[in-house]
This record gives sequence, C-alpha cells and structure tokens, in this order.
Amino acid sequence: MCAQVPPFSIQVLATEYGADTSADLPSLLPAAYRTEADDLAAPRGNVMKCVEKELDLQRLNRVLSWLWVAGRPVPPRPLHYQVLLSRSIFVTEQMDMHLVWTTGRIFLKPVPRFLLEPRFWSEYLCCTRGCHCSNEQVEYGRSARECDRRRLRRCALGFLFSYAALITHESDFFIAKEKRLLPMEVQWLAWRTFVEQLDTEHIYHKIDARFIYGELRLNRLNKIYRFSQSAFLRGYMPRWDQYRTFFQDNFAWLASATVYVAVVLTALQVGLATKSLGDSDAFQSASYGFTIFSILGPLIVAGLIILVFFYIFLYNWIVAVIERNRRLRYIQALSGGA
Repeated sequence: MCAQVPPFSIQVLATEYGADTSADLPSLLPAAYRTEADDLAAPRGNVMKCVEKELDLQRLNRVLSWLWVAGRPVPPRPLHYQVLLSRSIFVTEQMDMHLVWTTGRIFLKPVPRFLLEPRFWSEYLCCTRGCHCSNEQVEYGRSARECDRRRLRRCALGFLFSYAALITHESDFFIAKEKRLLPMEVQWLAWRTFVEQLDTEHIYHKIDARFIYGELRLNRLNKIYRFSQSAFLRGYMPRWDQYRTFFQDNFAWLASATVYVAVVLTALQVGLATKSLGDSDAFQSASYGFTIFSILGPLIVAGLIILVFFYIFLYNWIVAVIERNRRLRYIQALSGGA
C-alpha cells in the first residue's frame, strides 16, 4: 500500500508572514480543465479528474520502451545550462510535453500550486482506506496492480524530481521565477529544504518510468510515434501548422538538391570536354544516366510532394467534418436536454 504521508512536509507556499495558503485545497487547482468531450469543467466538481488531466502521461507511456531513443536515462540539466545551450524556454501545460526539446526550444510545464501543498498529497495523492494496491514491483517502481491515486502519485513525484534537477542553483531559481515556472511566493530557502525532503538519491523506485529519462528530443519522438503508433501524419507533435510551411520545408530541401545536381552536371560537362574523360565509355554512360536522373528526379519528387499534400489535405478535411458533426450533435443533445 502506498505511503499515506506526503513526500515533503515544508509549507513551500507559505507567505513571508506565515499565512496558510491551503485552507481551500480545490482553490490550488487551475480555473478549469478540458474533459474528454472537449467541454470546460470546474475542478471543484471533480478534483481527481482535473488532477488526472494535469498529470496525463498516456502518450509517453504508450512508447515507454522506446524512450531511450529520444533521451538519456539521466535527470534533466539545470535551467542555467539550458540557457547556455541557447534554448528558449516555452511554457506548456501538457505534462507529456514537459522536458521535450527541439532546436532552440525546450518545453517546460510550470509547477502547479497543488503539488506544493502537503495536505493535497494526503487527501488526493495517497491510496484510500481499504485500497488493495499490490506491493510487488515489476519495473521502475510500478506495481503489478495499482490504483489510480498511486499511479498519479508516481507521476507527480517524478515531475517534482525533474524540477529538483532543473533548479539546483540560485541562478536556476531566478530563471524559473522570471519564466513563471514557480509560484511567486516560493522562496529560495524554502525550495532548498523542499528538494532535500524529496530525498532524490533514493527516489527512482517511487516515480513514473517516464521521469527516469530527462530531456526528450522532439524529432525522435515524432519518428517513434510515426512508426510505433502508426501516426504517420501527425507524429508526436504536428510539424506543420499551415500548408504553406509544408511546401516551404519540402521544396526548400528539393531546391538545395537541385543546386547540387546543377553543380554535378557542370562538372560532368567539363569532364566530357577533356580528352581522357570524353573518350571513356564508362564516363559517357555515367553522364548519360545522371543527365536523365537530373531531368526526371526533381519532377518525380515534386509530384510526390504534391501527392502527399493532397493526402494530408483530404485527411484533415475528413477529420474536420467528422469532428464538426460529432461536436454539433453533442451540443444539440445538451441544449435539448436543458
């Protein structure tokens, strides 16, 4: 059975005057959350549903066995080092985008207030009375049978562990404050005590397996998702938000390849003008083959790009129509039942 005590005891959210910020626990949650039906719901009506949305790692758990391809099994590097790598910090509220990076960018989820309140852990992130969670460990602290609260506890603790690695120095702390990654009332000395109480050296068997890995490379996640989840068009995160960017990306590398082909054709022409190469049957055959390729190759590739565009366009059109009809029927049903 999961421990019924929080992983820390310090009141990180306490103000400088010692005021209690945890009198109303649901007030620590976001203002609203999106349901499975794409409705906006108030967290106070269903706290656990909101917490599940905040800590959702389903997409990464589907490809857990492949995460070693996208990142190393080490804690993430501190925020000051991310700045040294010329990575801009982009705020995301999706847990499955936390610590995902691409060229010049890293996505970080701010620490929610409710995860910094010990009493919230006691009431919502511990097994309920009579819970029958199994103590048999099968992998990275995951048990053979566990309740939803225990699963969410491991996600939450892994997330806090990632921030213990991101904010190790006072310079990291000030960067986090500047980027609004921490609530404004959190103080540096309180944060140090908080990290000490997490006992990060012996935490791995208590956290979700996703947080065994630190930073995850986005382009590799996209490849993993395309091949393992058959998500050929979208991948993990859509690369093109407009059709214009699709053409720009694809025709840009085609134009570069065409320039290289032009250089090779010029070299072949110079070679044919020389006596030694001009009289060589092998060079004549190679020049003939490459000339045909330089004519047909760009045309074939351009045709394939256009075919892929039409496929993506039709797919998006069909999905948009299906989603519109589903959503309108749902809204109409709600309006009729009101």
